[in-house]
Amino acid sequence: MKKEGIEATFNDALLGQFKGKWIMLREALIKCPDEKFHESIGEWSYSWTIYHIIETAEFYIRDTHEGMKWGSRAGFDWNEDSKKIISKKKSEITKKFLFEYLEDINERVINFLKEKSDKDLLKKDGFHWFKSIYEKLVYLLRHNSFHLGELAKTLREWKCERIKWS
Repeated sequence: MKKEGIEATFNDALLGQFKGKWIMLREALIKCPDEKFHESIGEWSYSWTIYHIIETAEFYIRDTHEGMKWGSRAGFDWNEDSKKIISKKKSEITKKFLFEYLEDINERVINFLKEKSDKDLLKKDGFHWFKSIYEKLVYLLRHNSFHLGELAKTLREWKCERIKWS
């Protein structure tokens, strides 16, 4: 039975919003034509934008900003590898890889939220620039929504089937 009113929690709301975000991101992945998947405007390709959305979720569900190896799931190190290597690794990202990465991080987000009470969400963690874990997660949803909007606009410009609101 669905919780309503005073029985509903911040957690329930966040779980629902993340669920909708992941559904829309899956659709964005499915609806992108293969021949356009790595098409870029500057350094940002459609495939990289999806990777970035997932990677930022991986980052912000951690308890600290320290120790994150940005780009590692794509097989490179931002601090060590040359632009040429990074560009090559980005171009090797596949839809299958992104679906698997999305499912992994979706599961981690669900587990992260299920472990937190409303009281826990109001606490601070190692992300000192946020007042609470709750604020950090709202920021993450807003950040990801910005990039989902970019993907939706790109699909529209390419005259592809649009992402449905979820």
